[in-house]
Amino acid sequence: MGFYSYRAYDAAGRLTSGSLEADSVVVLENRLRAAGIWMLEATEGRTTQRTAVSRLKLNRADLINVFVQLTLLLRAGITLPNALERLAADNAGTKAGAVMANLHGQVSIGVPLNRAMGAYPRIFTTEITAVIEAGEVSGQLPEVFASLQEYFEWCDQLNSDVRQALMYPVIVMVASLGLVLMLFTFVVPKFVGLLSELSLEVPLLTRIVMAISQALLGGWPVLLGAAVGLPFLVRYALRSPAVATWVDAKKMELPVFGSLVSMLALSRFSHNLALLYHAGIPLLRGIEICQNVVGNRAIAASLEDAHRGVLEGKPLSKCLAAHPVFPQTLVTMMATGETSGTLDIALQGVADYYNKIIPRRIKVVFAVFNPVMMLSLIGVVGVVALAVILPILQLWNAK
Repeated sequence: MGFYSYRAYDAAGRLTSGSLEADSVVVLENRLRAAGIWMLEATEGRTTQRTAVSRLKLNRADLINVFVQLTLLLRAGITLPNALERLAADNAGTKAGAVMANLHGQVSIGVPLNRAMGAYPRIFTTEITAVIEAGEVSGQLPEVFASLQEYFEWCDQLNSDVRQALMYPVIVMVASLGLVLMLFTFVVPKFVGLLSELSLEVPLLTRIVMAISQALLGGWPVLLGAAVGLPFLVRYALRSPAVATWVDAKKMELPVFGSLVSMLALSRFSHNLALLYHAGIPLLRGIEICQNVVGNRAIAASLEDAHRGVLEGKPLSKCLAAHPVFPQTLVTMMATGETSGTLDIALQGVADYYNKIIPRRIKVVFAVFNPVMMLSLIGVVGVVALAVILPILQLWNAK
């Protein structure tokens, strides 16, 4: 099957273009003609062109804008092909415009929207295409696009909160590291030279600080190589599912930060499952999709086990309760929803619960972390200062 780019006239006599997979140019022309589109020309794309399409990406703001506009246009009574055509025209010359033009071309000849979106896996994830497929089947595409808009706005806000909370600690950490390096590579070596001239007996603390300074000065190529190579080594190690699962499990056990890591992953799980289940995706399929988007291998492994339990006929709440990573509050809310037949409302309730608690937890975590980091910096500077002062005091007492 080839990948063709074509130019054609639609039923209104307007020039249109797009890309489509077909067995041959003849098959492509017949498909277009059946949809009331008359092909002018078609060019078979190379494998690299198809790869380029599959690797195309939109930033989150552009994706949210697409969902907002599609919601408004469809609710105004505009058909999906016309809505996509308008988006392509409004965003002409941009990546979003190119994607919308391609989607318009495929939807115009009868390709389902979710299938057309499948050509852009880095833009429209499995989760998005599954929800849109459910919306197409149920005839609720405007509601589905509105739900996707709300979900990605929540993701954007969450990422913004985390970045904002991290900004100050990162700046302080970088400045602290620079200060410590300056102390050990410039200040301490000059002091060592002075001590050598005076031939003083050096205290233990001073000898330790001098040894660290000499190690940094003499071993900087090794340290630099380790700093450059370590990220690649970690990335390679995390390719192993067992290693990644172990690391993600240990992240949730970290003091102070562990609870936040766990909450962020559970929040993604509850929001995604609420979105999928509300759109009409079967619970089993929803759990399966959530395994790939939860962002934590340890929780994903627990969801895989829960999926097997639900497949055997067990309630989801009971399956989740068997894993300590799922807190009792979440399990209880889901159990209530299952009992009353309102699981979709219960899932949304869990998502709303995390919406409220995560911003507070972020503030608490960094309210603890920032003073600890400052005290650590003061401690390091104090130790170096003491190591410098002790020989001076020793010299003074000797006089």
